[in-house]
Amino acid sequence: MIYLDPDLLPTSSFACGPAQGHPVLRQTPLAQTLFERSHRAPDLVRGLYQQAIIHGKELLAIPEEYTVFFFPGGATPAMEAVLWNLAKESLSGLAFGAFSNRWADTLANRLPGLENRVRFAPKGAYFPTQKPDYTASLVILTPNETSSGVQIPDEYLKDAWQSRSKHTLIAWDVTSCAGGRKLPNAQYDVLLCGLQKCFAAGGGTCLMALSPRAIKRIEEIKKFRSIPYALDLEPALQKARLFQTTNTPNTTAIWLFNEACKWMLSNGKIDAMDHLCRQHAHYLFQWAKKTDYIKPFVPEDRFRSYTTPTFQLTDSRIPEEAINGALAATGKPNLQDGIKRFATAPENTLRIACFPFVDINGIEEYQKLTTAIDEIVRQLRKAS
Repeated sequence: MIYLDPDLLPTSSFACGPAQGHPVLRQTPLAQTLFERSHRAPDLVRGLYQQAIIHGKELLAIPEEYTVFFFPGGATPAMEAVLWNLAKESLSGLAFGAFSNRWADTLANRLPGLENRVRFAPKGAYFPTQKPDYTASLVILTPNETSSGVQIPDEYLKDAWQSRSKHTLIAWDVTSCAGGRKLPNAQYDVLLCGLQKCFAAGGGTCLMALSPRAIKRIEEIKKFRSIPYALDLEPALQKARLFQTTNTPNTTAIWLFNEACKWMLSNGKIDAMDHLCRQHAHYLFQWAKKTDYIKPFVPEDRFRSYTTPTFQLTDSRIPEEAINGALAATGKPNLQDGIKRFATAPENTLRIACFPFVDINGIEEYQKLTTAIDEIVRQLRKAS
């Protein structure tokens, strides 16, 4: 039986989503989130929804000419909608984890007549060896892959934008890093983002941004493809001009997103959030160097996500289940989800969220976490 001093344990959650919320927002009464109001109410539409879009565009440096709106259902339906509305005859991109694979394989292969040229990471590798085919009609990229802790470096994203053909659209899923990583400005035609990571706003709603070129493509696709109603982006665009949504959205999630953006904008904007996430991750990578039982899963620093870094346990006596089991056994609600690997990730790996709100003051919560893990390992080794 592992014993951990409850007075020394962290109070934050380190799960990779839904994520730790801002300390003040976690104490906000639910009624203040406007969840009881009609999503067609004029003051809500021209109030909360409009503010959230304006603040999101400012924080993420989305170009003024791009159309931004909230899409119901979270990132997966948004990924599927992007494929149905924007992929013509061919698709390319990169797949190197559960969510980029879902976009490139599970969802893409259900679209009839689409030639799939996506580059997948070879077995045993963490990143594809080939670059995408930049002549495809749509290129899908996941700057940060939540499941594996791998990121696409900035220079790679810039090269993709510069190398695309004049008929190619670039789409990004930034769910794992938006609000915590300063990405190259406007190197995409489509941006989609679930709100449950850095913004800690819960799932079920997705922020989407479309360039004028992407909107034109939607009009072209309608001429030769029938799109399921729930995936059709044209009605969403029509409603976006009025700051409305096609269906009833998760107003609480939008409220939380807006408050998160306001806090981020008031506390250094994206540069400060990027620095904060890097500070969290840097502490963890330095801690891993000092141990004899754990190492970063991704060997190359430039490919390491600093919003959801992943670590490999190297001591066979220390199974991941024992660490997460000991954290859960503390009875602390924030530790019940532990620091578990994603289901498709290699065994004996751990993921630790480094989103801004996990510790808005620096690294104290991470110090408490690593002290607890070190103590769990010490007791496991003593018992073996």
